[in-house]
Amino acid sequence: MSVTSVSRWSGGYSDAAVARVKNARSILTKLGAESVRLSQIHTGPHAGQWLTSVSYPDWATLGKAQQALASDATYQKILADAGAAGPLLDRTIIVSIDL
Repeated sequence: MSVTSVSRWSGGYSDAAVARVKNARSILTKLGAESVRLSQIHTGPHAGQWLTSVSYPDWATLGKAQQALASDATYQKILADAGAAGPLLDRTIIVSIDL
């Protein structure tokens, strides 16, 4: 079972968004993230917006990572750079079922 946090951001500049997620990726993987992805929506009402998805192997790893990220100054600075991908609009937690 993996747990994935999917966040939707309001837009921004491509190069800046990519750089922002690359910087965050190194921190997130050190805290147990199995994958970190950046995607841009190309159709529908959210076209142009960005999605970041961060997958963890289980709830415990996600919880420990979230606790550490809350006090990580470098990560907080990355999040504060709203010009890169725009402000956060939505966050969803998805739990996968292994088949």
